[in-house]
Amino acid sequence: MERKALNSLGYMELIAFFIFVLFLVGVYFDQTWLQIFMAVCFVAPMAGVLRYPGRCRTTGEPFVKARFAWSLITMFLYLGMGFGVLMLF
Repeated sequence: MERKALNSLGYMELIAFFIFVLFLVGVYFDQTWLQIFMAVCFVAPMAGVLRYPGRCRTTGEPFVKARFAWSLITMFLYLGMGFGVLMLF
């Protein structure tokens, strides 16, 4: 059985991490446009993670609650760390 939904969740986590790193680069080099652009782009992986339960239903594969919870936790940790970094400067 294909694991499309779970693979999609993993890709969304990687994309969110890449966007977070680019956001930190924007903070380090004081590039406001990059910070704003990455904050807007962060919505795409967040939406992908939130689509995971529905995607499991359509593909018929089992819903992995632990992986979904971890994805949500990491997304909010990225948001919190980004906000914390901005407050430091």
